[in-house]
Amino acid sequence: MLARLAELECNEVLVEAGPTLAGEFLRAGLADEIVVYMAPVVLGSAARSLFNMPALERMCDRFEFEWRDVERIGDDLRMTLRPRRREEC
Repeated sequence: MLARLAELECNEVLVEAGPTLAGEFLRAGLADEIVVYMAPVVLGSAARSLFNMPALERMCDRFEFEWRDVERIGDDLRMTLRPRRREEC
């Protein structure tokens, strides 16, 4: 689908996804920007994660982001992040 959108010269695609697809986009380097809404609640360790990722074995395998914007929306926060370039381990 992404290849077809590129053929049609569609340069921006909004992907609203669950943790599996979101994790795949992040791992593949296809996410230029991430928007996360955070509520002031704690759901515990059994809650679903934002990104389904393999277990981190080395710190150099982590994903880092730049803050682009943080805004309060009612009781929630909207955080806009951009992935930083990953360096080789």
